[in-house]
Amino acid sequence: MNYLTATDIANAITTNKFSSAAVTEHYLQRIEQHNPQLNAYVDVYRKQAMAQAQQRDQDSGPRGSLHGVPVSIKECYLYEGTPTTLNYPPLKNYVGKQTSPLVQRLIDAGAVLLGKTNVPQLLADSQTFGPLYPTANNPFDLSCTPGGSTGGGAAALAADLCALELGSDIGGSIRNPSAYCGLFGLKPTENGHSHDGHVPPLPEQELGFSVMNCTGPLARSPEDLELACRVLYPEQQLQLESKPLSGYTFGYFDTFHGLQAGQSVQAGLGKLKQLVEAQGATLKPITIDAQLAKRVMELWAELFGFSIAQNLPWLIRKIFYFKFRPALKDSSLDLIPALQRGLSLDFMHFSRALHRRREVIDELNRCFAGCDAVLSPTALGPAFTHNHKHQRIALDGEQIPYMDYCFPFVALFNLSGQPVLTVPTGCDAKGLPIGISISALHHHEGRLLHIGKLLAQSGLQFSPPELSNE
Repeated sequence: MNYLTATDIANAITTNKFSSAAVTEHYLQRIEQHNPQLNAYVDVYRKQAMAQAQQRDQDSGPRGSLHGVPVSIKECYLYEGTPTTLNYPPLKNYVGKQTSPLVQRLIDAGAVLLGKTNVPQLLADSQTFGPLYPTANNPFDLSCTPGGSTGGGAAALAADLCALELGSDIGGSIRNPSAYCGLFGLKPTENGHSHDGHVPPLPEQELGFSVMNCTGPLARSPEDLELACRVLYPEQQLQLESKPLSGYTFGYFDTFHGLQAGQSVQAGLGKLKQLVEAQGATLKPITIDAQLAKRVMELWAELFGFSIAQNLPWLIRKIFYFKFRPALKDSSLDLIPALQRGLSLDFMHFSRALHRRREVIDELNRCFAGCDAVLSPTALGPAFTHNHKHQRIALDGEQIPYMDYCFPFVALFNLSGQPVLTVPTGCDAKGLPIGISISALHHHEGRLLHIGKLLAQSGLQFSPPELSNE
C-alpha cells in the first residue's frame, strides 16, 4: 500500500479493493513511525480521521472524487476546532471558529483529513522552523530542510504520510518544497483572496487585502494535481490540452538578476530540455534583462511587505524587519528599501506599486511571447542544510547569500501571477531531488497539467526516499 497515488487510492476504494479505514490506518501508522524524525505534522487527527474513514466506508450514496482518500492540510488553513497558529506566538492559543472553503471542498469530495502540517513563523521563510513547532526535516536527508513554507506538507508527501497536501505560495512556498522533496506542485494563476480561509490575513481582523498569494496542491503525480484542482477550484472548469510535446514551443532560461543556477539544477534543466526536444518540441532561449529583473524583485519585496505588514502591529513589523535584515544586507538583490516601503503600509506607495506591477507583467509577457511554456530553475540548488540564521549556502564551491539562493526564480512568478508547475527531474550526486519549474500564460493550468502528464509518461516521476527506520 506504500506510495500509492491519490488517484490509485480513490480507484481502489471505489472498486472495493480496500477500505478507506484500512488506508487511513496505514497512513496513521506511518505517521506514528516516521513523524518523530520528520516533524512533518504538527497536529494529527487520529480519532477523527478513523471516524471519517469508517463513515466513508458506510456511505451508500453518491461519492466524491476523493472519497476515502487521506490528505493533509497546511497549518495555515482554518479548520473549525483546530489550532491555526502560523508558528507565531501571539496566535499560539488560536483555534479556528470556521472551516476554510477549500478545506470544506476536500471534505465534501470525501477526503479524510489526517492532520495539519508544519510551517515557518508567519509562513515567511524558505525553510520550516519556528518558536512553536520543531524543525521539519527533509525525508531525503534529515540534516536538510524540506523547504518552506509548505515544508511540513512536502515532507509528509515525500515520506508517504499522506496522499495529497493543500499548500499555499507567495514566494515559492509550494514550488521550493516540491523541488526539494522531488514532488509535483502547482502554483495556480494568482488566486488568493481574503475569504478563502487561508491565514494570513490574520483571523478575525476583517482584513480584505491579498496580493501575490496562491493556494494550490502538492502531490506525487500530475494526475493527482488535476484531481485536487477539480475539487478545490470547480468554478474554473479545468480543461486539459491534448496535443503531444512536439506541438509545443518551450522557452527556457537559467539566469535571472545576474544569478545563475548551480550545476545540479542546470543538469536537471538540461535533462528536461533534452526530453522535450527529443519528442519534437521547439526550444527558445529567453533573456530577462537586468533592469527588468531588478524591478521584478523590488516590486515583489514591496508587495510582500504590504501583505505581511497589514497583519502586524508596528513593533512586530520592526522585529520582523530586523530578523531578516542581515540576510537582506548580504544579498545581491538590494531589497531593503522596497521591503521598508511595504512594511510602512503607506497607501500611495501601495497604489504606485500596483501600477508598476501591471507594467512589469506586460514586459514579462513580451519576453515570453512565442512560448507555450517556459522552463526555469526553482531554487539555485537542491535542499540545503538547516540554516536558522539565514547564513550563506554552499553551492559548487561558492557561498551564496540566502536570499539569492532561495527566492529570485520563484518570486518572479509570484509577481507576474502566472501559473507554475514544478516537476521532479531526478536527484543530484548526494541523492537530493532537483525540481524544475514550468510556467505558462495566466489561466493555462490545463496546459501545464497536460505537459506534466506527458513528462511523467516519459520518465519524470516521483522517486521515494530511503527512510532510515523503514
